[in-house]
Amino acid sequence: MKSFNIRSICLGGNDVEEVFDVECDNMHCIATVTSNAARLMDSVGYLCQLVSNPNTGARLRVSMDMIWDKPVDDAVAELDPPVTLQFCYEHFCGIYHVNPADNFPASSLKNFLNHDNIDFFGFEMNYKVQYLRRAHDLVVKNWFDIPI
Repeated sequence: MKSFNIRSICLGGNDVEEVFDVECDNMHCIATVTSNAARLMDSVGYLCQLVSNPNTGARLRVSMDMIWDKPVDDAVAELDPPVTLQFCYEHFCGIYHVNPADNFPASSLKNFLNHDNIDFFGFEMNYKVQYLRRAHDLVVKNWFDIPI
């Protein structure tokens, strides 16, 4: 396995949010880590604005991940919410901590996940898409799985 260089610098934060400057080899991004649903909504709103005019034909390709603190199978995905949601676009990455567990931001994500001009991709997307549908009645309209 090839080694890689990673660097992360905390640019600041408070009780509910921290911002990091992250570089891995030649890739660079700003990562915002938060447990504040309003901050998540701001990030989601920003991404939706990038494709607000459907006549331009613009599409966003957003990587999506959900992380559980237990091994994920259908039983776990049915009962327990993920502890982290992650959405990345170009050089921006938003990481939302679902804390407490019943603070899942379903209303903030509804229009974002079901947007006509946003494509979501990631590894093992089927578990994530099914969890969102069963647990929160959320539809991920355009999703693509990256085979492992």
